[in-house]
This record gives sequence, structure tokens and C-alpha cells, in this order.
Amino acid sequence: MRCAIISDIHGNLDALGAVLDAVGDVDALYCAGDVVGYGAEPNECCEVIRERAARAVLGNHDAAAVGLLDRSWFNPSARAAAQWTSDMLTEQNRRFLSGLAPVASAEDFMIFHGTIAEPMNFHYIASPWEARALAFSEMGSAKLAFFGHTHIAEYYAQEEGGIWVDRLSMTDGGMIELKPGFRYVINVGSVGQPRDGNAKASAGIYDRDAATVQILRVEYNIASAQRKIEKAGLPEILARRLALGM
Repeated sequence: MRCAIISDIHGNLDALGAVLDAVGDVDALYCAGDVVGYGAEPNECCEVIRERAARAVLGNHDAAAVGLLDRSWFNPSARAAAQWTSDMLTEQNRRFLSGLAPVASAEDFMIFHGTIAEPMNFHYIASPWEARALAFSEMGSAKLAFFGHTHIAEYYAQEEGGIWVDRLSMTDGGMIELKPGFRYVINVGSVGQPRDGNAKASAGIYDRDAATVQILRVEYNIASAQRKIEKAGLPEILARRLALGM
């Protein structure tokens, strides 16, 4: 079985379309949150995920757009985008986002947006100790989990029964071999707004039979996404940063 795992689309339909083309024919698609926020096509992205995803979880920008998270938590640009997104969402898409849980189990893995511990606080996993405290310690018998939120493609590995956690970057994509006796927490990066210095869209493909996860980095039409953000009247920085991967 081959599953595609994506996260942090952020209303960027250009990037989402390119990623889905690159992923190709898979058995299932999963989304680790933040379908909306920042980008100019929130409804279109929601409709794709509603139609194609086997399961999706709630991201902080999804929550903010539907009133489940206080927007004062955001910086001014993100707050403006959250308000604009809320104004634009159809009632059907608002119900869809409101119904998502922040953590879910799917097949033989877990999926979450920020952390497993206190998921609605949307903490960040950006270090081995955070991965240990906020994910590995909460996974129970699960050996594999996928997440997003930081917009950085990377993964954390811990030997079963061990304490130490290793962190490895996947900024340029590549293959992760899932070794027996280890547990993994994998950030598949961001589809719509990468922040790891690589402006290409990011996604993961989990092959259960081969025991691998491939991180893809995908070219897309950044200029088109930027024009849509500018036309919508969203903060200009949200368009500019797409080309920087920051």
C-alpha cells in the first residue's frame, strides 16, 4: 500500500495541484492540517481535500478561520489572512473544517498537525526533545506518525525502548528507510508555503510494503500563486515569501 501525506496547503491551489500530479496514483491521501490560511484559494483547496483525502486533521489556521482558535495568537499578516479566509469560506467548507480533529489514526500510523500532547494548543516540534515529549511519549504502541505545522521537511527517529531522539533534515527530499526496532515522527513539509529554504512544494509518500517514506520536492507556478494573493488584497509579504521558501 502506498499513501500520500500532505500538510500546510494554506490555500495555495497551484502548489496543491502540482503535488497531486507528482504523487500520482496512490491508495490513499492524508492531510496533516492547515488546508487554508495565507493563500487566495481556500475554498478550492478545501474542496480538493474533501473529495480526495481519506482523512484530514485540523490545523491552527483551519481552526482560526472557523472560530476555534483566538486569532490574536497570530502575527498581523497571519491574522489578516485568517479574517479574510473566514469571510471567504463557504458554509459547506466551514462545516468541513469545524468537524476535523487535531489528531487521528489512519491505517498503521498516526497523523497530527502540531503535537499529539495538547494538540489544540498547537505547539511546535522543532527539536529532538520536543519530538520526545510532545509526540513519541504520546504515541502508545504506534511506530510511525506524520505531522506538519513547522513547514520544515525533516524527521525524528527513536529506538524502541530508548530515550535519545535523532533529527534529520529532508530539505532537498529523499528516501527514509523505516528500520525495524525504531519509531519515526515525520514532518512531510509544506505544500503551499515551505519554510526550510527550499521554495518547492513538499509532500510524502509512505510505502508500507517497502517500509519507506519518500519526501518529494515539487516545482510549481509560484508566480501564479503570488498574483492571486496580490489580487485578493492579502498582505504582500505572503506572496513574496513563497519565492524565498521562508
